[in-house]
Amino acid sequence: MKILYFDMLSLFYSNEYFHHNESVHAKYKEWFNTRTKTLLEMVEPDFQAINNLRDAASEAGLLLYPLGSCYDREYLIEHGVFSCNELASETELPFRTHMDDNNSVRQMLAHAHSLNAQWYVCGDVGSEELLQHYPDRYLRSESGKGVTSELISKIRALKSVDY
Repeated sequence: MKILYFDMLSLFYSNEYFHHNESVHAKYKEWFNTRTKTLLEMVEPDFQAINNLRDAASEAGLLLYPLGSCYDREYLIEHGVFSCNELASETELPFRTHMDDNNSVRQMLAHAHSLNAQWYVCGDVGSEELLQHYPDRYLRSESGKGVTSELISKIRALKSVDY
């Protein structure tokens, strides 16, 4: 099994997306100041970016899985962002984690280990120092640009990669 972990905020609510959609950016600013609903409920994500990520992952034989805890697998399925067949399954994490450990990279590594999966990650992960030992698994792209053609090419190239 191969899983592509992704940061929803940086990929589906990118600066590039806001630059081209001023009304969406205004809604984002409103959400940021009030936070009465979840971001996904209040601000339309970049559906082109979602579709591009979905298609590239499918072509490369990857399941997707969101980083962090704000928008988990079930939430994305319930809101029609992805189907259950496109997302890797939930699992009991094998490592003991501290109650205050919200590090998405450590959670990702534990999740992938539990599923015995080859893993890759894209988007703003926030803990690049933890990924320095895995340079081929962190698919870097230009910050603020979202799902770029460069990122799509890197994802598609994973079709032929085996570890």
